[in-house]
Amino acid sequence: MGFLETLRELVQVPGVSGYEHRVREKIHGLVGDLGKTWTDTMGNLVLELGEGEESILLAAHMDELGLLVTHIEKDGTVRFRKIGGIDDRILPSQHVTIHTEKGDVPGVIGITPPHLQLEKDLKVVPWNQLYIDVGVSSDEEARELGIDILDPVTFHKPWSLLNKGRVVSTRAIDDRFGCAVLVEVAKLIAGGKVEPRYKVYLAWTTQEEVGLRGAWALAHRVNPTYMASIDTATCCSPVVTGQLKPGAGPVLRAVDNSAIVDPVLGKRIVSIARNSGIPLQVVSVGGGTDAAAFQRVAAKAFALGVPVKYTHSTTEYIYVEDVEKLIQLISAVLEKGL
Repeated sequence: MGFLETLRELVQVPGVSGYEHRVREKIHGLVGDLGKTWTDTMGNLVLELGEGEESILLAAHMDELGLLVTHIEKDGTVRFRKIGGIDDRILPSQHVTIHTEKGDVPGVIGITPPHLQLEKDLKVVPWNQLYIDVGVSSDEEARELGIDILDPVTFHKPWSLLNKGRVVSTRAIDDRFGCAVLVEVAKLIAGGKVEPRYKVYLAWTTQEEVGLRGAWALAHRVNPTYMASIDTATCCSPVVTGQLKPGAGPVLRAVDNSAIVDPVLGKRIVSIARNSGIPLQVVSVGGGTDAAAFQRVAAKAFALGVPVKYTHSTTEYIYVEDVEKLIQLISAVLEKGL
């Protein structure tokens, strides 16, 4: 199974922040026999490979944006709160799935039809005025379906291959793409196709979208020489991201809202990419990654990724070739050393 097949499988597994257990189980099934694995109290999954005096930890976060059930109204509509940085503009008209102890329950976030709207100047409806409709007319019916408070909710995840398969678009590319990349890297190392000069930790982390919480815990347990977050790079804004372009190669996040890569380390990564014939985009972007958590406990941390359009929406998309080049770059960094 290659990257695209792994990504498609991982995307479909629900894993809202704090509820990543199904994703972790899926990934463990893919890499559990490749080396020593363990899970910490925050739910981070770690695979250890190889030996060496120096070590490097590569991390990708398992959690996705979603919702959490907070209340069931008398009419059976389900109230919720947002988990992570969801734009209120995307919520109306979404198909969702409520993940209950009895099984998955489909629902929709309704919107007032234009036929019934009396205001001419339409405004974005805030999340706390919306609800999930599961097709019932009472709270008793909703509870009979298994719905209860604290049930996580995910958005419907269509899968589209655009431009003759060059581009994949779906929900939760941030950061299931990174999770799938680490699965591929694990296979390359275990199969002897990549020979790192370090002891390697591959970590699939939790609760990144709500404050890098899994990475914070892991950074206090594992003290690697180097750390690399494999995450998305939001594209594209001439002001914020400059010339960042999907399809032009992987990305080194030199500066973002939570971390600044050490200039010497950054130049070494650029040199490795250049000498390996790999196009690399060095950019300033918004947001942050798990690298910030490790940087603050003295690891030499940096973040690699690929450009992603429409981040935190239900139509995120990446170029497959960018991912292939990213895997080549990670392999070169592991073999040539920092």
